[in-house]
Amino acid sequence: MAVDLFLPEIPGTEKLSTLVYCHGFKGFKDWGFVPHLNQFLVTENLALITFNHSHNGVNTRDFDDLDSFADNSVGQELRDLESLALWIVNEGKELYNFDPENINWLGHSRGGGNVILFTKLFPEYVKKAITWAAIDSFTHLLKGLDKEQWKKEGRVYIENSRTKQQMPLNYFIYEEYIQNEKKYNILDAANLLTKPLLVVHGTADSSVLFAAAENIYNACAHSILYKVEGGDHTFGVAHPIQGLQDVNKDFWLMLDNTLEFIEDEEI
Repeated sequence: MAVDLFLPEIPGTEKLSTLVYCHGFKGFKDWGFVPHLNQFLVTENLALITFNHSHNGVNTRDFDDLDSFADNSVGQELRDLESLALWIVNEGKELYNFDPENINWLGHSRGGGNVILFTKLFPEYVKKAITWAAIDSFTHLLKGLDKEQWKKEGRVYIENSRTKQQMPLNYFIYEEYIQNEKKYNILDAANLLTKPLLVVHGTADSSVLFAAAENIYNACAHSILYKVEGGDHTFGVAHPIQGLQDVNKDFWLMLDNTLEFIEDEEI
Protein backbone atom coordinates (compact mmCIF):
# COMPACT_ATOMS: atom_id res chain seq x y z
CA MET A 1 0.00 0.00 0.00
CA ALA A 2 1.14 3.54 -0.72
CA VAL A 3 1.17 5.40 2.61
CA ASP A 4 1.82 9.05 3.50
CA LEU A 5 2.88 9.89 7.04
CA PHE A 6 2.58 13.46 8.32
CA LEU A 7 4.50 14.18 11.52
CA PRO A 8 4.52 17.28 13.74
CA GLU A 9 7.25 19.76 12.81
CA ILE A 10 7.97 20.17 16.51
CA PRO A 11 6.71 17.07 18.36
CA GLY A 12 5.85 17.19 22.03
CA THR A 13 7.67 15.15 24.64
CA GLU A 14 4.89 12.56 25.01
CA LYS A 15 4.18 9.57 22.77
CA LEU A 16 2.43 10.55 19.55
CA SER A 17 -1.20 9.70 18.99
CA THR A 18 -2.12 8.88 15.40
CA LEU A 19 -5.07 9.51 13.11
CA VAL A 20 -5.54 7.18 10.14
CA TYR A 21 -7.66 8.50 7.24
CA CYS A 22 -9.50 5.82 5.23
CA HIS A 23 -10.73 6.80 1.75
CA GLY A 24 -13.96 5.69 0.14
CA PHE A 25 -15.09 3.42 -2.71
CA LYS A 26 -13.63 5.43 -5.62
CA GLY A 27 -11.24 7.41 -3.47
CA PHE A 28 -7.48 7.60 -3.00
CA LYS A 29 -5.02 9.35 -0.74
CA ASP A 30 -4.35 12.21 -3.18
CA TRP A 31 -7.99 13.05 -3.89
CA GLY A 32 -9.39 16.50 -3.13
CA PHE A 33 -9.02 17.48 0.51
CA VAL A 34 -7.15 14.34 1.63
CA PRO A 35 -3.53 15.40 0.92
CA HIS A 36 -4.19 18.71 2.70
CA LEU A 37 -5.77 17.42 5.93
CA ASN A 38 -2.38 17.57 7.62
CA GLN A 39 -2.58 21.37 7.45
CA PHE A 40 -5.12 21.23 10.29
CA LEU A 41 -5.14 17.74 11.77
CA VAL A 42 -1.43 17.39 12.58
CA THR A 43 -0.54 18.92 15.96
CA GLU A 44 2.43 18.61 18.27
CA ASN A 45 0.84 15.47 19.74
CA LEU A 46 -0.96 14.02 16.70
CA ALA A 47 0.40 12.43 13.51
CA LEU A 48 -1.70 11.74 10.40
CA ILE A 49 -1.56 8.70 8.13
CA THR A 50 -3.27 8.60 4.72
CA PHE A 51 -3.01 5.67 2.33
CA ASN A 52 -4.28 3.90 -0.76
CA HIS A 53 -6.02 0.60 -0.17
CA SER A 54 -4.05 -2.23 -1.73
CA HIS A 55 -6.80 -2.83 -4.31
CA ASN A 56 -8.22 0.67 -4.82
CA GLY A 57 -7.14 0.77 -8.48
CA VAL A 58 -4.47 3.44 -8.09
CA ASN A 59 -0.90 2.38 -8.75
CA THR A 60 1.16 5.38 -9.83
CA ARG A 61 -1.63 7.70 -11.00
CA ASP A 62 -5.41 8.20 -11.00
CA PHE A 63 -7.07 4.76 -11.48
CA ASP A 64 -4.42 3.10 -13.64
CA ASP A 65 -4.93 -0.43 -12.23
CA LEU A 66 -8.58 -1.30 -12.72
CA ASP A 67 -7.96 -5.06 -12.63
CA SER A 68 -6.88 -4.62 -9.02
CA PHE A 69 -9.96 -2.48 -8.31
CA ALA A 70 -12.11 -5.33 -9.64
CA ASP A 71 -11.10 -7.51 -6.65
CA ASN A 72 -11.40 -4.87 -3.91
CA SER A 73 -13.60 -6.74 -1.42
CA VAL A 74 -14.72 -5.67 2.05
CA GLY A 75 -12.51 -8.34 3.56
CA GLN A 76 -9.47 -7.07 1.65
CA GLU A 77 -9.99 -3.52 2.92
CA LEU A 78 -10.34 -4.75 6.51
CA ARG A 79 -7.06 -6.66 6.11
CA ASP A 80 -5.46 -3.46 4.85
CA LEU A 81 -6.58 -1.63 8.01
CA GLU A 82 -5.29 -4.45 10.21
CA SER A 83 -1.89 -4.33 8.50
CA LEU A 84 -1.68 -0.57 9.10
CA ALA A 85 -2.60 -1.03 12.75
CA LEU A 86 0.10 -3.69 13.16
CA TRP A 87 2.67 -1.38 11.56
CA ILE A 88 1.73 1.45 13.95
CA VAL A 89 1.97 -0.66 17.11
CA ASN A 90 5.21 -2.37 16.03
CA GLU A 91 7.48 -0.47 13.59
CA GLY A 92 5.77 2.89 14.11
CA LYS A 93 6.08 2.62 17.86
CA GLU A 94 9.83 2.17 17.56
CA LEU A 95 10.52 4.55 14.66
CA TYR A 96 8.24 7.47 15.54
CA ASN A 97 7.34 7.01 19.22
CA PHE A 98 3.69 6.28 18.38
CA ASP A 99 1.42 5.48 21.28
CA PRO A 100 -0.05 2.03 20.46
CA GLU A 101 -3.00 2.76 22.73
CA ASN A 102 -3.95 6.03 21.03
CA ILE A 103 -4.82 5.21 17.41
CA ASN A 104 -7.81 7.06 15.94
CA TRP A 105 -9.54 6.16 12.68
CA LEU A 106 -11.38 8.50 10.29
CA GLY A 107 -13.26 7.11 7.29
CA HIS A 108 -15.13 8.80 4.44
CA SER A 109 -18.10 7.13 2.73
CA ARG A 110 -17.26 3.40 2.35
CA GLY A 111 -14.19 4.13 4.46
CA GLY A 112 -16.54 5.18 7.27
CA GLY A 113 -18.33 1.85 7.09
CA ASN A 114 -14.95 0.11 7.20
CA VAL A 115 -13.91 2.11 10.27
CA ILE A 116 -17.05 1.06 12.16
CA LEU A 117 -16.51 -2.61 11.28
CA PHE A 118 -12.81 -2.41 12.13
CA THR A 119 -13.54 -0.78 15.47
CA LYS A 120 -15.92 -3.58 16.37
CA LEU A 121 -13.60 -6.37 15.14
CA PHE A 122 -10.29 -4.93 16.42
CA PRO A 123 -11.08 -2.65 19.40
CA GLU A 124 -7.54 -3.14 20.74
CA TYR A 125 -6.28 -0.95 17.87
CA VAL A 126 -8.83 1.84 18.25
CA LYS A 127 -9.02 4.77 20.66
CA LYS A 128 -11.76 6.71 18.83
CA ALA A 129 -13.60 6.42 15.52
CA ILE A 130 -14.88 9.16 13.20
CA THR A 131 -17.01 8.84 10.06
CA TRP A 132 -17.54 11.44 7.36
CA ALA A 133 -20.55 10.80 5.09
CA ALA A 134 -20.42 7.09 5.92
CA ILE A 135 -22.53 4.37 4.34
CA ASP A 136 -24.69 2.38 6.75
CA SER A 137 -24.71 -0.78 4.61
CA PHE A 138 -22.41 -2.21 1.96
CA THR A 139 -25.49 -3.00 -0.13
CA HIS A 140 -25.48 0.74 -0.88
CA LEU A 141 -22.52 0.11 -3.20
CA LEU A 142 -24.28 -2.74 -4.98
CA LYS A 143 -27.68 -1.18 -5.62
CA GLY A 144 -28.84 -1.20 -9.21
CA LEU A 145 -26.59 -4.08 -10.20
CA ASP A 146 -28.16 -7.12 -11.85
CA LYS A 147 -26.83 -9.88 -9.61
CA GLU A 148 -27.82 -12.72 -11.97
CA GLN A 149 -26.13 -11.10 -14.95
CA TRP A 150 -23.12 -10.32 -12.76
CA LYS A 151 -22.85 -13.98 -11.76
CA LYS A 152 -23.27 -15.15 -15.34
CA GLU A 153 -20.67 -12.80 -16.83
CA GLY A 154 -18.35 -12.75 -13.83
CA ARG A 155 -17.81 -9.00 -14.03
CA VAL A 156 -19.89 -5.82 -14.19
CA TYR A 157 -18.86 -2.24 -14.87
CA ILE A 158 -19.76 0.98 -13.07
CA GLU A 159 -18.96 4.44 -14.37
CA ASN A 160 -16.68 6.84 -12.56
CA SER A 161 -18.60 10.09 -13.03
CA ARG A 162 -15.42 12.16 -12.65
CA THR A 163 -13.03 10.27 -14.97
CA LYS A 164 -15.73 8.61 -17.14
CA GLN A 165 -13.89 5.29 -16.79
CA GLN A 166 -15.85 2.05 -16.79
CA MET A 167 -14.65 0.47 -13.54
CA PRO A 168 -14.89 -3.33 -13.27
CA LEU A 169 -16.20 -5.32 -10.31
CA ASN A 170 -15.62 -9.06 -10.25
CA TYR A 171 -18.43 -11.28 -8.93
CA PHE A 172 -16.03 -12.48 -6.23
CA ILE A 173 -16.69 -9.19 -4.41
CA TYR A 174 -20.40 -9.97 -4.10
CA GLU A 175 -19.78 -13.61 -3.15
CA GLU A 176 -17.38 -12.53 -0.40
CA TYR A 177 -19.93 -10.05 0.92
CA ILE A 178 -22.81 -12.56 0.95
CA GLN A 179 -20.66 -15.17 2.72
CA ASN A 180 -19.90 -12.61 5.45
CA GLU A 181 -23.13 -10.60 5.39
CA LYS A 182 -23.75 -10.81 9.13
CA LYS A 183 -20.12 -10.01 10.00
CA TYR A 184 -20.17 -7.03 7.60
CA ASN A 185 -23.39 -5.50 8.94
CA ILE A 186 -22.41 -1.90 9.73
CA LEU A 187 -25.39 -1.07 11.95
CA ASP A 188 -24.97 -4.26 13.99
CA ALA A 189 -21.30 -3.34 14.46
CA ALA A 190 -22.24 0.21 15.49
CA ASN A 191 -24.62 -1.21 18.07
CA LEU A 192 -21.78 -3.23 19.62
CA LEU A 193 -19.07 -0.54 19.60
CA THR A 194 -17.21 0.00 22.87
CA LYS A 195 -15.27 3.05 21.58
CA PRO A 196 -16.36 6.69 21.13
CA LEU A 197 -17.82 7.44 17.69
CA LEU A 198 -18.28 10.80 15.95
CA VAL A 199 -20.70 10.73 12.99
CA VAL A 200 -20.32 13.65 10.55
CA HIS A 201 -22.69 13.97 7.60
CA GLY A 202 -24.01 16.63 5.23
CA THR A 203 -27.75 17.17 5.25
CA ALA A 204 -27.79 17.59 1.44
CA ASP A 205 -25.74 14.48 0.64
CA SER A 206 -27.34 12.91 -2.44
CA SER A 207 -24.82 10.05 -2.73
CA VAL A 208 -25.29 8.71 0.81
CA LEU A 209 -28.42 10.20 2.31
CA PHE A 210 -28.33 11.86 5.72
CA ALA A 211 -30.63 9.08 6.95
CA ALA A 212 -27.56 6.79 6.93
CA ALA A 213 -25.93 9.01 9.57
CA GLU A 214 -29.10 8.94 11.66
CA ASN A 215 -29.18 5.15 11.42
CA ILE A 216 -25.58 4.86 12.61
CA TYR A 217 -26.14 7.41 15.37
CA ASN A 218 -29.26 5.63 16.60
CA ALA A 219 -27.51 2.25 16.52
CA CYS A 220 -24.58 3.43 18.65
CA ALA A 221 -25.77 4.60 22.07
CA HIS A 222 -22.62 6.60 22.86
CA SER A 223 -22.10 8.26 19.46
CA ILE A 224 -22.14 11.98 18.65
CA LEU A 225 -23.88 13.27 15.50
CA TYR A 226 -22.53 16.40 13.81
CA LYS A 227 -24.71 17.80 11.02
CA VAL A 228 -23.14 19.79 8.21
CA GLU A 229 -26.12 21.88 7.12
CA GLY A 230 -26.41 21.85 3.33
CA GLY A 231 -23.27 19.74 3.00
CA ASP A 232 -22.95 17.32 0.09
CA HIS A 233 -21.04 14.02 -0.06
CA THR A 234 -17.63 15.70 -0.27
CA PHE A 235 -18.62 18.73 1.83
CA GLY A 236 -18.26 21.17 -1.05
CA VAL A 237 -14.80 19.98 -2.11
CA ALA A 238 -13.95 18.93 -5.68
CA HIS A 239 -10.74 17.38 -7.05
CA PRO A 240 -8.15 18.76 -7.11
CA ILE A 241 -7.64 21.67 -4.70
CA GLN A 242 -4.47 23.58 -3.87
CA GLY A 243 -4.95 23.50 -0.10
CA LEU A 244 -7.40 24.07 2.72
CA GLN A 245 -7.64 27.71 1.71
CA ASP A 246 -9.95 26.41 -1.04
CA VAL A 247 -12.52 24.80 1.29
CA ASN A 248 -15.60 26.47 2.74
CA LYS A 249 -16.30 27.58 6.30
CA ASP A 250 -18.42 24.51 7.04
CA PHE A 251 -15.48 22.26 6.18
CA TRP A 252 -13.25 24.19 8.58
CA LEU A 253 -15.87 23.78 11.33
CA MET A 254 -16.05 20.07 10.55
CA LEU A 255 -12.28 19.78 10.88
CA ASP A 256 -12.39 21.69 14.15
CA ASN A 257 -15.05 19.38 15.59
CA THR A 258 -13.11 16.32 14.42
CA LEU A 259 -9.90 17.47 16.11
CA GLU A 260 -11.75 18.48 19.28
CA PHE A 261 -13.35 15.03 19.43
CA ILE A 262 -9.94 13.34 19.13
CA GLU A 263 -8.25 15.54 21.72
CA ASP A 264 -11.06 15.62 24.31
CA GLU A 265 -9.86 13.37 27.13
CA GLU A 266 -13.36 13.25 28.64
CA ILE A 267 -14.87 11.52 25.60
